[in-house]
Amino acid sequence: MNTTNEQQAAVQLLHCYAEVLNEADSPSISSFYAFDGLFMPDGFKTLTKKDLDAAGGKFLKGRNFKINYNIQNVTVGNEFAFIDATARSITTSSGGKEISKNSRDFFVLRKDGTAWKIYRYLFNKLRD
Repeated sequence: MNTTNEQQAAVQLLHCYAEVLNEADSPSISSFYAFDGLFMPDGFKTLTKKDLDAAGGKFLKGRNFKINYNIQNVTVGNEFAFIDATARSITTSSGGKEISKNSRDFFVLRKDGTAWKIYRYLFNKLRD
């Protein structure tokens, strides 16, 4: 295993994931997750891959959601990769107000064949 290549592939997955979120491509969101992957957002219930298929479009629709990940650290093992990042996201409220948030994000990726998939994704809002 070439660790540098695996780290680059893991980071690339996150960049592509951000693009899908920024484009509100809700049908593609769950494709980034392992079959048993979990999304654990701050202040909300844990979502399975199936939940993401059902709920992804509802959140993104009409909110003009944009996110950018700033990767802090990538650690790769045999089957898993761990990524520490910070994120800045901007959404538009139903009233048209722009809301900006900063968060600390943690990803656990798991190898699925030759590709990385999100196994666990959790984040918490950084308080001002």
